[in-house]
Amino acid sequence: MKKKNWILVILLVSLFGNAALFMDRIRVNRNEDLKYEILNAYIQRDLVQLEETIQYQQDNQWKNETLVTQKLDNAIDSIILHSGMERDKDKEDILMKLYDYMNEYKVGDGTFDVSLNDKQRADYIHLAQKLRSNGWNYGVGYDTSWDSFASKVNEFVGELNLY
Repeated sequence: MKKKNWILVILLVSLFGNAALFMDRIRVNRNEDLKYEILNAYIQRDLVQLEETIQYQQDNQWKNETLVTQKLDNAIDSIILHSGMERDKDKEDILMKLYDYMNEYKVGDGTFDVSLNDKQRADYIHLAQKLRSNGWNYGVGYDTSWDSFASKVNEFVGELNLY
């Protein structure tokens, strides 16, 4: 083959190789975005359920306080799952801020039978109000993109010290 033909073959192979790499990068980015949307949705769903459970217990004289602590544990578990799958240090830091904030509300020793005192109930009521004002409440849709989620988390944990 002539030198000119070899150059054309190399250029064509290079073109197809670059196109394949570009398409693969698009697929990887789409999968990464989907991962964030799913994990963010799990966390936000658990926060919404926590807010709703606190409101329900408040409306029903705290007849089953254990539900509140279980819903809090569910939300914390979702945060841990997401942070464990995170490779980006900045994103992991945001998730850990949310984890630290939510962990401040944990009560009890991990048993299923929890009795809350008045201060703990008041703290949970405050948490529910904060969740509600941040848009994490029943009947409100939420954006699952990372940027939106990170913005909401940073706004939510703005006052990190509970006690």
